[in-house]
Amino acid sequence: MDVFLFWFLVVLIIFSVAAWPTWPYTHDRWVYRRPGGWRYTPSAASAGLAILLLILFWLGILAIAWPWAAVPVQAG
Repeated sequence: MDVFLFWFLVVLIIFSVAAWPTWPYTHDRWVYRRPGGWRYTPSAASAGLAILLLILFWLGILAIAWPWAAVPVQAG
């Protein structure tokens, strides 16, 4: 699962760069024809998913290893 999430993150980052409306192949296609901020929707959605994936990964790391948790005292 960790390899899948890593490559999913890489693909999301590549897609967010490839979906910028400034690339020549995006002119006169689908959402890029709309004026205003709608042209950035595919790129922003992909970047948002990548950021969400990083935040969830970071929260998972925090849940596994609480850095502020007290070390249990061993009896003996």
